[in-house]
Amino acid sequence: METISVITEIDTIAEEQNRLLEEQIKEQEKQSADENIFKEMGTKVKRYKVKESNKDFIDKIEFPQFFIKVTASDIFGTDEELLNRESLLKDFKLSDEDIKIEFDQISSNLYKIDLEESKKDEYRPSFTKIEDNIVKDPIAEYILAKPKDNQIKDITHQMMQIIGNMYPIPDQEIKVYIRRILNNMNTEQLHDVLTRKWSYTDKLKSKIRQLADSYAEGRFMDLLKSKKINTKVNWKLGNEIVPGNTGSSIGNSLYEREGSMNGFEERVAMEIGTSSNVAFWHRNLERGKGFYINGFKANHYPDFIMHTKSGKTILIETKGDHLDGSDSEAKCRLGNEWEKQAGQDFAYFMVFDKKEIKGAYTLDKAKELISKM
Repeated sequence: METISVITEIDTIAEEQNRLLEEQIKEQEKQSADENIFKEMGTKVKRYKVKESNKDFIDKIEFPQFFIKVTASDIFGTDEELLNRESLLKDFKLSDEDIKIEFDQISSNLYKIDLEESKKDEYRPSFTKIEDNIVKDPIAEYILAKPKDNQIKDITHQMMQIIGNMYPIPDQEIKVYIRRILNNMNTEQLHDVLTRKWSYTDKLKSKIRQLADSYAEGRFMDLLKSKKINTKVNWKLGNEIVPGNTGSSIGNSLYEREGSMNGFEERVAMEIGTSSNVAFWHRNLERGKGFYINGFKANHYPDFIMHTKSGKTILIETKGDHLDGSDSEAKCRLGNEWEKQAGQDFAYFMVFDKKEIKGAYTLDKAKELISKM
């Protein structure tokens, strides 16, 4: 019994440290790139200026983003603030949502790891897959010996440690949701959860994200229809960029050099960005350095910004062979809605390579349409 207690304590400490680390990483990713940091680093950061021929565009193009009307006070009435996903999920109650999750498709991902000597004083890991029924988890057996209410409490705690921070959804809401699911399971199913808790938690986390996404999108569309959300100009291109890794030199770019691109992105830059009616193209930067469409998804940074000689500003999101399924479809819906609200001088295209997405275009079709803009 003492051994089990020690194991439990070690397991809890390790999971808590992992959760805190994940939270710190997520918070850092939310932060915008601090220009003061770049200044302090001086020559260590490579900057690329806007080309002389494109300088006039920098001040002329102003990008709209979504704003939401909020109550400022009884005296001053309403005000507007930049829309974020958190505000759309303010009244989201996960504990009231459906608990239909297909756990049957979970497969075993358990491996035994040995170190094999490959060369003198060098070792490499050797992975051997093992079946679930071979694994005897003393903690699982200990938990399952308790009354069901205590089993559910312990399993919920373990799953919460793995899930980590899902802000803005409160931990208490997630706990209630997990308990509702576990309450419907028999002893055999609970044993399976304990044996493969990481796989079950992945499924659970995916379901929570799906429910939150659906609610946020519905709320967004309702507020848009009731004129509580609108667009107004809020972002401009900079006179120089700090892309980190740079891509291939392709003519007609906005800056001296542009950010790195994959193969399909380079094709888009070549085939659309160098068209005769396009004034410039720019590889949009991410994580606080580029333009993003805010809304019911996490901030959506399209891959390209292009501007036509007739004055149309076009955002292009590319999708090659590796798609993220429903996430791509949601981004496409958000981008197309942004186009509707942004006005006649703006357009959004999601361009796919081989796998079709509803509301998106093939490269050839996008090229044809943009050539007429």
